[in-house]
Amino acid sequence: MLGGAPGEVIVIEVEIWRRMRATDRQRLNTVGGARLRALREAAGKTQLWVEAEAELGSGYLQRIESGRVAQPGRAMLEKILAAIGARYSERREVLEQFGYAVSTPPPDASETEWARAFCQPELDEAPFPAYALDCLHRLIAWNAHVPRMLGLQRIDPHLEGLAGRSILEAWFDPSSPLSHRVVEPDVFLPALIRAFRSEMEPNRSEPWYSALLDRLLSLPRFGEFWERIEQESSPVSSARALVPVRLKVADVGEMQFRLSAEHLVRDARFRLIYFFPSDLRTMQQCADWASASGRTSKR
Repeated sequence: MLGGAPGEVIVIEVEIWRRMRATDRQRLNTVGGARLRALREAAGKTQLWVEAEAELGSGYLQRIESGRVAQPGRAMLEKILAAIGARYSERREVLEQFGYAVSTPPPDASETEWARAFCQPELDEAPFPAYALDCLHRLIAWNAHVPRMLGLQRIDPHLEGLAGRSILEAWFDPSSPLSHRVVEPDVFLPALIRAFRSEMEPNRSEPWYSALLDRLLSLPRFGEFWERIEQESSPVSSARALVPVRLKVADVGEMQFRLSAEHLVRDARFRLIYFFPSDLRTMQQCADWASASGRTSKR
């Protein structure tokens, strides 16, 4: 290149750039195809079965999985993923690996029902309060320790009233069974907003995010703390400590927890919220609740 004429140099550089683009596309197709194959095999489906279910030509799926299809159409990939039974996060991963942008719509009723059934066993195994939320922070499931923590019965109209609405509204609404149990609202509520901001960062461009935030900002306490947090410096890292909370629990007294969130692996629009006991008294009380639940389940 150094010894060639200017025109030759430009032609060579354009050709190198074109080949690099082709190489990058091949690499992406290979990665996406390998992930698609892994999902299919995990679902116990053969290539022939998926091709028949998705109405593909014979051998087409094998070519996609091996990276030999230059750019499979999005509609075709969606049909393959549906045939495999891939969940939202799995579909998103594969589509992004093939270069397609993916939005984050709120889950529909069938997806919410799947998430409820999928996470309920893990919630029930937790020896401390835990519940499940969707990306709109709507409560969809909880274990037996949650109503105990709130001083409610297992089936209680107050608890059922929380289901299907944003749990953040309940924490910031003075009339809810959650809000009036918070011992240090000036500590817990700002921490909850910081967690919300961090959690929602990837979804700030989604249409439903603005509607959710507007609804929350209509709550005076949320709006007050939101304005305070807006004045803070940006965090040094995206990692955040467990959110602390001290609660007044009926017939028990004060209990101390640290909240932590874990996304469902197959659909990151849902997550489990764990109330980890943070002092000896709370640990003992949770152990008593777990023991009582064990005795009840054996009857």
